[in-house]
This record gives sequence, structure tokens and C-alpha cells, in this order.
Amino acid sequence: MKTIQIPSGTMTLAESKAVCPHCERHIQFEEIESKYMKADKDPIRIKCKCKRFIGVTMTWIGDFVAFEL
Repeated sequence: MKTIQIPSGTMTLAESKAVCPHCERHIQFEEIESKYMKADKDPIRIKCKCKRFIGVTMTWIGDFVAFEL
């Protein structure tokens, strides 16, 4: 997460450092966020564009990280 000062206060940005362990493609934040927020458990399982399932979790600072299942 990154905190940026703006005129009316602060803004916090989260980023995805999730990289598929199979094809090494960077998985975009938008691909993960909606599914992660709907899930009531941590981690989640998503399908990469290389057709393999990977696990995604969030670190204590708010970054998404992918791992092999």
C-alpha cells in the first residue's frame, strides 16, 4: 500500500505484486480485487490466462501475492 498526500487529506493505493508462478505473468489488481473482496476466506484460488489455478493472498501491508497450488 502507498499513502499519498492530496490537498483534501490522504489517499491510499494498493498494488498487486502477484506473479503467476507458472507463466510469470503479472496479474492485475482489478482481476483479483473483486473476487478477493467477495471471498470470506483467505487465500483465494483464481485461474490465470495460462489455464492453471494459482492461490492469491494479501500480505499484512495490503499487497496481493500469488503462489503455486
